[in-house]
Formats: sequence, structure tokens, C-alpha cells
Amino acid sequence: MRKIRLKSTPASRLGEHFERELNEAQRAAVTAPDGYNLILAGPGSGKTRVITFRVAYLIASGVPAGSIMLVTFTRRAAREMVNRLETLIGEQANHVWAGTFHHIGNRLLRRAAPLLGFQPNFTILDSEDQLDLLRLAMDDAEMSGTGKMAPRPAEVQHLLSFAANVDRGVAEVAAERRPELLEWAPKLVDVAGAYVVRKRAANCMDYDDLLLQWGRLIREFPDQRELQGRMFRHLLIDEMQDTNAVQVAVVESIAEAGAGNLTAVGDDAQSIYRFRGANYDNILRFAERHPGARIFHLDTNYRSTPQIVAFTRASIAHNRTGFPKELVSARPDGVLPLVVSAEDAYDEAVFVCEQILDERDRGRALGQMAILYRNHHDSIVLQGELLARGIPYTVRSGLRFFEQAHIKDVLAFLRIVANPRDEASWRRLLLLLPGVGPAKAAAIYELLARHERPLEAIESAEAMALLPAKSKGFFAGFVADLRKLRATDPESHPGAAIGAILRSGYPDTVRLKYERPDNRIADIEQFALLADRYDSLQRLVADLILAGDVYGMDSLAPDETRDLLVLSTIHQAKGLEWMHVFIPRVVEDSFPHRRSLDEPGGEDEERRIFYVGITRAMNELTLSYPLSLPRGARGPNVFTTPSRFLAEVDEALFERAEIVSGTGAGADDAWFSGAGRPTI
Repeated sequence: MRKIRLKSTPASRLGEHFERELNEAQRAAVTAPDGYNLILAGPGSGKTRVITFRVAYLIASGVPAGSIMLVTFTRRAAREMVNRLETLIGEQANHVWAGTFHHIGNRLLRRAAPLLGFQPNFTILDSEDQLDLLRLAMDDAEMSGTGKMAPRPAEVQHLLSFAANVDRGVAEVAAERRPELLEWAPKLVDVAGAYVVRKRAANCMDYDDLLLQWGRLIREFPDQRELQGRMFRHLLIDEMQDTNAVQVAVVESIAEAGAGNLTAVGDDAQSIYRFRGANYDNILRFAERHPGARIFHLDTNYRSTPQIVAFTRASIAHNRTGFPKELVSARPDGVLPLVVSAEDAYDEAVFVCEQILDERDRGRALGQMAILYRNHHDSIVLQGELLARGIPYTVRSGLRFFEQAHIKDVLAFLRIVANPRDEASWRRLLLLLPGVGPAKAAAIYELLARHERPLEAIESAEAMALLPAKSKGFFAGFVADLRKLRATDPESHPGAAIGAILRSGYPDTVRLKYERPDNRIADIEQFALLADRYDSLQRLVADLILAGDVYGMDSLAPDETRDLLVLSTIHQAKGLEWMHVFIPRVVEDSFPHRRSLDEPGGEDEERRIFYVGITRAMNELTLSYPLSLPRGARGPNVFTTPSRFLAEVDEALFERAEIVSGTGAGADDAWFSGAGRPTI
């Protein structure tokens, strides 16, 4: 029988890929010997390519694909790596244990669930089911009915989750992160215990349990630890800087029990998730935990121009901790980053929008540009200007500001003043009152609808009589707030009207009803700033309500669905890139965030967030700051201080510009001055 030898085998093709697609530093990391290896991959340095090639190299070297664990932080990243791996080595790629910590934990726990008191068919709770079970656990712990306002189930869930991920007690975490809940610490401990009992009785695990129970399995059952050590000859961890205490303990324990082969990949300068429980020391002290570990540096940036890389390198060099950075760009020369000062937040928003429109007119798609910000509420004035100019956008850091529940509440206040027969707005506000359900809200509205002047009817004894006794005080406060709101002449002064809402009892409702209340109140303060640009409540409400139709995806033509300007917090933008990145509000107290500076290592963490933001830019980077901002809700404007992150970088590494004319939305005479850039 004649035998035919293939000219190109997977192994030979892999060698071709090595030579063609990897630089010298990447090849060294990919072909690292067995043992503990740390690959420090700077922004745009080909991290995903290196991890994928490392797995392919191991398989080509004889390591069974099924004995490799590849842990990523998103399912998308895992799919991308497996797809790339399949092009390199073929069908074997699908045998690699690739996925998130929780995905892999779920697979392993199905095999050993009885050891932990669960059945293999345990259910994974979604967030809504988790809250339902937690409410029952709070009842078990007698947290309600004490005569005091107990923490909301969502607050308790966040505390329990954070405590689980940092491997600390819930009372300790509450004392540190929510000191106002310290009096509830004993009850919180009881709730945590009752919640565990209920989950086990229902044969359920929540998302955090997929980590916690995996860790418990390894810690309490040595034979299981040894088994997993034998199962996985090589472990590779992506984004090592984002791991928490439980995650790193699990993978390092398995590696120690097995062949001792652990490859950690990441960038210490992009460690920005401490608020989720990520432990910076997991990557910073990797070599201390594993003496003899090899460290590989990937310093060639294929994403950004030399000018942007030089700026980012100079910025991160000011951090007190971290590995040295010798970043270089493989791109041709570009323009210097631009730092622009604006008179106020309005001029800053006008400038950014005009720059975006100018670039679109020159042929750049909106989807190739992004506005990134430290705090979501810093985008609200910008969103208002985008709406006014008809620039379609998508918000990656959450809902558009006018789609958020607390903004809808404020709009409801404004809408019933503008149209006292707006049933939906009345119902929305009435349902915010303690003790008022749909039936009571409907009865009250029916009363209002029968009267010629609903805003007067709401103050009647007849309306008060419809309320249960426990709600009468809250209702009286609501009526008084409406009276103060109407006194501001909201038809002509919508900004003043929102200021009145901020001085009413509504902020207390936000703290009672919603998560992250301080952030939501800051949103409303920025909404008041935006509303100050309007001299008509009717126009403000119409612009915001109709904006949902203008920018709904259903209203876009098929070829336009992807061409949307991106708005995002920097945290949500990590791992992404755009041709032109705008970062507004680069001022002290906003960026860096003032609360973060009070925490140990807070300034370094804030600078890492700044670093992540500026390294998203490929060709152009524009940073801006207003020279003044209002202090608090409708307070007087105060002068700002440009961020230390701008002041500490050599001015030769960026270009300065200032807006020298133009005031407010729609101004035709706005331009900026700066060396080497065309004026607008």
C-alpha cells in the first residue's frame, strides 16, 4: 500500500506560526521550562497570543490537552483562546479545561458534591433567587421586626459576597466597608449561617460557592487535592492581578500537589479591581511565594503609538510599588496626547462632542472612538450634549443616565408638575412610599384623577385617609416635598427643581431603596447641572424621554447598528481599545477619587486606573478638565485643580490646549488653541 506523507503537519505549522507571529520575548515566554513562571504582559503586548501559544507548545511537547487548566476571567476570553488554539493544533483544543474560575469549579464540584453535603445535581442560584433565599435567611436570623431599619437584602448579599471572596468574616468586612451597619454585625453573622443552612437544604449553590466550595474541597479533603494535582499537569492563569485570596489559594494548592507547573500571566499596573476583592499582592509577590520562579517581560506595545506609550510609561513610573516598566511601541510615530482645559463642564462637553463630530466628518466611524471616565456620574453632562447634537452612543458602564431608576424617579417628580394627570409618574412615586402597594397607589390616583387640580387634591384629608397609619408620616413628607418643588418654578427653572428634590426626603428614599446610594445621588447632582442648561422643563423632559426612541437599537438601520460612540467607565473598558480615547474630568477629587486616597495604597490604585484608561488609546488620546465645577447640589462653582496624574508627567510628552471661546451647547464660535493642532 502506498503511503503519503503530508507536507504540513500541525507541529510543523506551529513552528511556522512561532517564527512568523512571535517576537523574541514572546517566544521565550511561550517556551518557558516547566515550573513556576510569571509573564508580565504590558498593554497591547500580545498577552492572549502568548497564552494561546503556550498551551499549544505544551500540547506539541507531549502534554495531554485534558491535563491543562486554562483559567480566564470572562467566558468570552476563554472562547477566544480556544478558537485561536484550534487554528494552531486542531481538535485537541477542545480537551483543554478552559474557562472562568467559576466554570471550572462547577465542573469539578459536580464530581465531589456529596463530600460537601450537596448532591451532584445541585442548582446554581441566579441573583434573584439568591436574594429570595437571603430574605428567608434574614427572617431566620430575626433581622426584621426589630423596630429599626434593617439593611436591605442586596446590601447583605454584597457584604457576604465580598467577605467570601477576600476570605474574611462578614462582621470584619462590615466594620471596614459599611461602618454604619456595625450595630448589625451579630445579626449579619447569624444571617450568613442561616443562608448556608438554607442553601444546603435546598441543594443550591450561589456564584461565590463555586469558588468557596472548591477551596473547601481541596482544603478539607487531602485526597481530592492530590487527585486534582494529578489531573492538571499544567495550570495557566490569565489576569493574575485580578485574582482574589480564594482563587489564588485554589490554583496554587493544586499546582503544589501536582507537578508544580503554574504559569501566571498579567500586568501588575492593570490591577484595578480591589473593590471586588482582587489582591494586588497575588501578582506582585508571586516570586516570593515561589522561590526560583522565572519572570518574563513583554514590553513591546503593538496597540499604541510611541507618543501614547511614552506618556503611559511616564505616568505609571510614579507608582511606589510595582514591577519596572520598559514599554516601547512597535507602531509608527503619531501625535502627542492632548490635554485640554475648559472653562466649565459645559464647555468641556461641547469640546468633546465637536471633536467627535469633526472626526466623523473626516471618515472615522463613531465606534472607533470612546469616552472613558473614572466615575459614571461624570458622564451625565456629556450625555446631555450628545443627545442635543444627535450623536448616537452606547453606555458600556450601565444604563444611559435617563434609563436609570433614580433618574426616572426624578423625571417622575418633574413630569407630574408639568402634567398633573400623568398616571404612570404618580404611581411610580407613590410606590416609593413605605407601606404603599399597587392597590393603594391606584386608589390614590383615582382620587386625583377625579379632581380638577390633582396637585391640590394630593394635599387633601381625603387623600391622607386612604393611607395606612404607618404610611401617613411618609406621605405627609412627600406632599410637603411636592409643595417645595412647585415653589421653585420648575417650568422655567428645571435645574432648581432638581435641586429641590435633592433637598427633599427623596435622598433618604434612595438610601433605603437602591444599591450604591451615594453614586446615585451624585448622578442626580450632575442631572441638576445638565438641567441648568434648559429654560424649559417641557423641553428637558421631552429631550430625555424621546432620546430613548432616537437611540434605541431598533430604530437604527442594519448598517448603523455597530457605529455607536462608546461611553464607559475605565473599569468596564479594561482589555478593549479604540482609535481615539477621550478622558474627561481629569481633576483632583474626581480622578483620583477623593475617597480612594484615604485608603492604604489608594493613590497607586487610582494611578493604575488612569494607566488602564490611557492605554486603551491606539492613535489619539485626549484628556480634558474643567477649570470650575459646582460644589454639591446646585452650589456655587469652585475652581478645580488639574489631576496630579497630569501635573506629574513631563510636559514635553503631551500638548496643552485651552478653549478660548464658546459658551454652552449649540455655540458656533467654540474653538481651542494649541500648538500643532488645527483650531475648530
